[in-house]
Amino acid sequence: MSSHHPVFTPSAAGPAELEAQTVGRTHLIETLVSRIKSAARDGSRPHTLLIAPRGGGKTHTMQVTLHRVLADRETAERLLLVAIPEDSLAIGSYADLLVEIARALDPDLAETARTLRLLRDPVGIEAAVMAFAAGRMVLLAVENLDRIFDGIGPAGQGSLRAWVETSTALLVFATAPRRFPGVSSREYPWYGSFSVEPLPGLNLEDAATLLRRAAQRRSDESLAAYVDTAQGRDRLSAIHHLAGGSPRIWQLLSENVDAHALAELTPAVQTLLDRLAPYYQHQLWQLPAGEQRLIVELARGWTPRTVSDLAAAVGVSNQSASAALGRLATEHWVTSSKATDGDRRTSWYDLTEPLLRYHVRYRDNGALTENDIRAATPAESRP
Repeated sequence: MSSHHPVFTPSAAGPAELEAQTVGRTHLIETLVSRIKSAARDGSRPHTLLIAPRGGGKTHTMQVTLHRVLADRETAERLLLVAIPEDSLAIGSYADLLVEIARALDPDLAETARTLRLLRDPVGIEAAVMAFAAGRMVLLAVENLDRIFDGIGPAGQGSLRAWVETSTALLVFATAPRRFPGVSSREYPWYGSFSVEPLPGLNLEDAATLLRRAAQRRSDESLAAYVDTAQGRDRLSAIHHLAGGSPRIWQLLSENVDAHALAELTPAVQTLLDRLAPYYQHQLWQLPAGEQRLIVELARGWTPRTVSDLAAAVGVSNQSASAALGRLATEHWVTSSKATDGDRRTSWYDLTEPLLRYHVRYRDNGALTENDIRAATPAESRP
């Protein structure tokens, strides 16, 4: 089998590899590339924020866009790319952000920025960065903008906004897992400043294309052919029903499944869960214990639950459960809905990522049974 695509770190992949893995977002990426090219030419500054949940393809989409932009020689000469690392942990103030920008550009500039930070002179760092840019547009590519904004606080957000306005040379291209107050609330300096682009999940045809390409790259002719059969599409439809349209999940599946496992379905889902186990465990362990218990309780059932039902199941008050579920909804762990008939005052909660339910059940039981698959799979797609 060929070397695998870095599913959890798309920024580590080369341009050709990223392009080969790109499905379903042709129009959006073309729009983003055109937007940045125009900004480099005409001085417009259309800041962009890509929104998608964990594994939703934000980093991949950003990286493909940047590679295509820089492949255009004229545009590349007009801009200076500053890419802040995806999981940057060194930003606790606006001055820290400026130092990270300088660090991403040049070692000497970074040293100058550190000295100016000690002197509490952020404006001096801004000037040094602009001097380094030498008239080029500075394209600031920032992952997890919500975390960055939390780190620098409202005052830092205001300082960044002021720098953008006064320099007229800075364009922000960012990602976040969801809309957050720093960009959606009138109380904050960046309200209304971004063109927000939600990333849709992969549909069934996109998923099939991804699997077919992966099979062709590793010369698995059997899988490539099976994907396009009626039974193959039924199996992919079942997995799409279970796992949703997360590009990360489909990328993992494409690298770890063969035609036989896909035909049997349960082995394909178990393989996927095994690969995802460390990721889901890490995410769950970051949650407070009370919120973990609510997630597990939801996962152990098959249907949405009310606040009072969940509160009784985990042994806490309705008020505590409601507050915890509100936080989990904000963090995109759960969704809430109202009944289409009956009491419209009652909210029903369920997991946002369907596959998380199977992760919990898989870890509980050490295996996934065919009955688990049948419980949530359309009858026509069952093996």
